[in-house]
Amino acid sequence: MEVHQIVDLSFDVNLYFIDAPHPVLIDSGLGGDGRRIAAMVHQLLGGRRLRAIVLTHRHYDHTGGAAELMEKLSAEVYASPAEARPLIEGDQVTTGAISFGGMLIRIPAKVLAYNETFDIGDGELLTIHTPGHTEGSICLYHKNSKSLFAGDVVFTGGSVGRWDLPTGDYGQLAQSIEKLGKMDVKNLYPGHGPYAEGDAIEHIGMGLSALKSFMW
Repeated sequence: MEVHQIVDLSFDVNLYFIDAPHPVLIDSGLGGDGRRIAAMVHQLLGGRRLRAIVLTHRHYDHTGGAAELMEKLSAEVYASPAEARPLIEGDQVTTGAISFGGMLIRIPAKVLAYNETFDIGDGELLTIHTPGHTEGSICLYHKNSKSLFAGDVVFTGGSVGRWDLPTGDYGQLAQSIEKLGKMDVKNLYPGHGPYAEGDAIEHIGMGLSALKSFMW
């Protein structure tokens, strides 16, 4: 498995192309950079079929481009049980589409259950329920490479996702990051900013420490 970071230039959000026998794209970006992103993914695919687009959570900066990429890449979109519903219904409020001044196009997302494994042909991606940033936020873990795709739960450098947005919760976020800190994680690929390879667990620990320093 190889990981390729693709940055959506319309809002500086990370997408990740997982290059495996059954390639997967994680998150879709805001939607203002879809043509370039689709072209990059097509180049990386080299004629292969994209297995799926997996969304880590409902927020518009991660899902706004899903409808376009779904069409351009001929791929199905997956989201967790709690996050699929607002995407299917076109919820403009809890997805944050209104806050971004955009409009979420309804996405026929398929449900990816918590603790479900997603075969990529080079091991599996495990869906980990990590609420706190949103109620159904997930991280994806590849055991073979000890890689964690963290969405907006935790970032490198000791930063964590916001918990003051709709469906967010401080206590749940702390519990989620504690859970991640107990896993065998080597590489951390967050939804924003740089990624870390080799010392992921240190960044997760810094994030938990920073979060617990808040008087909430």
